[in-house]
Amino acid sequence: MKRCPSSESSAPGFLPWMRGIGGPAVSGFLLLTALVFGVEAAKTAPPVQDSTAAGDSALSPRAEALSDTAATDSPGVSLPDSASPESGPGLAPGFISAPVKEPPFGVGERLRYSMEFSVMRAGRSEMSIVGVDSSFGRPAFHFRSRVKSTRTVDLIYKVRDVIEAWFDVSGLYSWRYDRYVREGGYRSRKFFDYNHRTGWASVSNENGPKGVVRFTPFSHNIISALYWVRCQPLEAGVDLRVPLHDQSVQYPLTVKVYGIEEVKVPAGTFRCWKVEPVIESEGLFKMAGRLLVWLTDDDLRIPVMMASKIPVGSIVGRLVEYRPGAPYHPGDPLPEEVIDDSWDW
Repeated sequence: MKRCPSSESSAPGFLPWMRGIGGPAVSGFLLLTALVFGVEAAKTAPPVQDSTAAGDSALSPRAEALSDTAATDSPGVSLPDSASPESGPGLAPGFISAPVKEPPFGVGERLRYSMEFSVMRAGRSEMSIVGVDSSFGRPAFHFRSRVKSTRTVDLIYKVRDVIEAWFDVSGLYSWRYDRYVREGGYRSRKFFDYNHRTGWASVSNENGPKGVVRFTPFSHNIISALYWVRCQPLEAGVDLRVPLHDQSVQYPLTVKVYGIEEVKVPAGTFRCWKVEPVIESEGLFKMAGRLLVWLTDDDLRIPVMMASKIPVGSIVGRLVEYRPGAPYHPGDPLPEEVIDDSWDW
């Protein structure tokens, strides 16, 4: 599995606040989630420890999180035999759902959005499942999100972001999370690899390994959390709870389910569930705004629209195009990955 080619790192641009607000304004549902919940969380993230804390003295940036030798030196949890992924991931304390049998998405699914910042069209965002890879011998969906600002916005603050994530086919918990940020004059690459056997995640960037951080096994990142919610039965007034690890911070996420509304977007008119992710922070994290998401009231649970009011304006993302994916079941041969980087829409 290859990373994107490395790029030259540079200092933040002359509008540093744009990295926290302007970028996610055109970055779709997932980066917007990071904006609303992660701005202050990143500032209070625990320090990254040297990799020897996990019992591994030579940690590479793509070493499948930590070597299995770390498991002998760290308290951990038990995963099933990798030869029997259909047996499920096992459940960590407090984890709220059993393995997903038939997710409503598959390889090749693609969602395209038009993003608006206040009154202007700010850019385009695409989310897709491009394939299935193997992590610790278990099949993992390979997710990819791309963001491109419009030509008008490029003149002020150019955005070309890419997020890649790998989450377990059965449990949907996170295995890998890679973020490539190009916003204005700022460049950043950050990579997380999760070892659910040990509860350690390795952290690296464009300059190489940075160390390790603790996390709760079977946690989600902001990508896998959305796809996990798509797999759940929804009922008005019944909240969902998800363990989330983002920007080196561990916190519980509650998804409030409000009810059904009709939503009109470029892709059509849909009957949707209105939901809101909320952090249970106890004062540790400052929320920069509210995020509302509308998921179709059918078996697909397609996220067709999001809206958020933040201190500098409002953000709305509307579905433009949807392409269904092909089902994948653990034990099937790994499908060939198909990545299309064109912006021909």
